[in-house]
Amino acid sequence: MLGRTLAVLAVAVLGLSACNSDPGSKRVAEDIIKTAVTQGDLTEAQGNCMFDRVEQYSQDELDAISESAGDAGPGTAIELFEADLAACK
Repeated sequence: MLGRTLAVLAVAVLGLSACNSDPGSKRVAEDIIKTAVTQGDLTEAQGNCMFDRVEQYSQDELDAISESAGDAGPGTAIELFEADLAACK
């Protein structure tokens, strides 16, 4: 379940970069984490950990993560973002 949640978060960060009227990638990521906790996909502790980690990213960093999504392979910003969140499990 955590892997699916991480994938959804990554897609949310990516998708928001293309939208002009988005509520902000941090807010969307936080909403996805909250939903995952509510649905039981994440424990409250995992959710809180992810909230803390997402909060550490600036909007510029989230934009850079979005821009790197097309770059496949280890060490890309999107992979590092997912790994950062996965550390919460």
